[in-house]
Amino acid sequence: MNKKYLTLSLVVVFVIISFYFYKNRDLYPGAKLPSVVIELNEEGFTPKEVTILRGQSVTWKTTRDRQFWPASNLHPSHDIYPEFDPLEPIDPDKTWTFRFDKIGIWQFHDHLSPYYRGIINVVAK
Repeated sequence: MNKKYLTLSLVVVFVIISFYFYKNRDLYPGAKLPSVVIELNEEGFTPKEVTILRGQSVTWKTTRDRQFWPASNLHPSHDIYPEFDPLEPIDPDKTWTFRFDKIGIWQFHDHLSPYYRGIINVVAK
């Protein structure tokens, strides 16, 4: 009887430890990396194109003295990656950060000045 309880206890401990590691595994390899900064100035987005890991964030800011609104293409619907949209203008003294959980090539624009464009390449590793 004692051997049976010992075996059962070991199985329970193994399941708990396995669940802990499964739950905390790194599903998004870029999640621990710092956010990449893209700046909107009078010439457009700088840099215009970046490559990041899945789970990594991008932070947008501006040096222009007016609101901006980075969002996924297509303009004006933002339907290609609808989550990639702050849903409102960002004040010039504020930033907006978005974590990219989908692998792909994501073109974006400034919704308020759609001729400003850029590309986010999200890769697995």
